[in-house]
Amino acid sequence: MADSYEGPVRIMGGDGVLLTTGAAALEPDSEMGNWKGVVQTLTGTGVAGKALIVEIEVPDGARGRAQLTPRGEVGDRAQSTVTGFGTWPF
Repeated sequence: MADSYEGPVRIMGGDGVLLTTGAAALEPDSEMGNWKGVVQTLTGTGVAGKALIVEIEVPDGARGRAQLTPRGEVGDRAQSTVTGFGTWPF
C-alpha cells in the first residue's frame, strides 16, 4: 500500500455505474482512522457541484467508498473534498 495517491480515478455510483472520471490527490488520515483528499472533474459532469456517496477506483482496480463534498469551480474544473470511509484502501 502506498502512503498517498495522486493521479486518475474513476468515480462510480452506489449501483456500480460510472459517473465520471477525474484526477485525485488522496492520503490516509491517521488522526481520524480513514482517508481524505481532493478530486477534480470537469464541470457539468455527474458529480460536479453535488454531495454524494461514491466508490473511487484507481487504475490498479483498488476501490474505496467515500463522501464527496463540493468545493467550487475554477474554469472548466470542479473540485470536491473527499472523505473516505474505513481504512486506506489504496
